[in-house]
Order: sequence, then structure tokens, then C-alpha cells
Amino acid sequence: MGMNVSSRLQVVLAVFVFALSQGYLVQLLQQLRPSILFLQFTFEPARYWAILEAWGSDGERAYREHFAYDFFHLFIYAACGRIVATRGALFAPEACRLASITAWLLPLAAVFDFAENLLQLHLLAGPVGASSLVIPLSALCSALKWGLAAGFAGVIGWRVARKWTQIGRLSR
Repeated sequence: MGMNVSSRLQVVLAVFVFALSQGYLVQLLQQLRPSILFLQFTFEPARYWAILEAWGSDGERAYREHFAYDFFHLFIYAACGRIVATRGALFAPEACRLASITAWLLPLAAVFDFAENLLQLHLLAGPVGASSLVIPLSALCSALKWGLAAGFAGVIGWRVARKWTQIGRLSR
């Protein structure tokens, strides 16, 4: 099943906006060492606070300030995922169940991202160095978010490769 012009434009625009938004987030946090991913996957309170300390006041300020945009960004990637999965002409009619599941992967990831952000803001507002169950809960939300995003990328990558293979066979 091919894409009409309207669907193609929606997919291209959604991917373009997502790429710009993701690039902006990377630019906001690129100076953090260790990277934000280390903090997101930190289940242990002592390690969590050590990473924040390693960032220093400028890094922690950048981290705090990124949340204003990150809450907006999660809507962008959720919408992008829905648009790519539902309008990208990557799923044959007999694969409608897989298409439907795939279409909900990034919106579900965004729910975990939202929860992770709220938990992180709660931690940053509390006493520094506190041992809290919020830290592993936040890391769990992050792991689920990234797992769903990786699942989406895997399914879409597989479908794109399959589509290109079919196009290659048809052109022979």
C-alpha cells in the first residue's frame, strides 16, 4: 500500500520536527558529563547524587531548565510515532494489529517520560543527598521509556527495510 501526498507530507514533517526537537534537547544538555543517560539509568541514590555533584551548579541548572522544553518534547515524539506508524504505509492491511501496537509505543513512552520528569523535579526540590525510593522509580520509568522507544525504532526499522526490499524486487 502506497502513501498519498498528504500522508507523505505528514510523515516527513513529523520526522523533521522530531529531529529538530531532539537536536535542541541534545544541545541543551550536551555539556553534562557524565551524560544525562547515566543519571536516567541510575537506580542507586548515592550514585544519583554523585552524578548531580559532578555536574556542578551550571550542569544542575541546565538540567533543571531543560524540563520546561522536555515536557513539550514528549508530545512531539508521541505524535511523531503515531503519524509514522499510521500514515507511513509501512504495514500491509494484514498487519493492522502490529501497526496499532506500534502506533502506541511512543505515546506510552511519553507517559513514562512524563512520570520520570515529575519524579526528577520532586528529587531536585527535596533535600540533596536523600536516599529515596523515588530514584529507582524514576530510573524504572526511564528504562521503560527507552525500551519502548527502542521497540518502536526496531519495528519501524524492520518495516522500512522490508519495504525497501519489496521495492527492490519490484524494480527488477
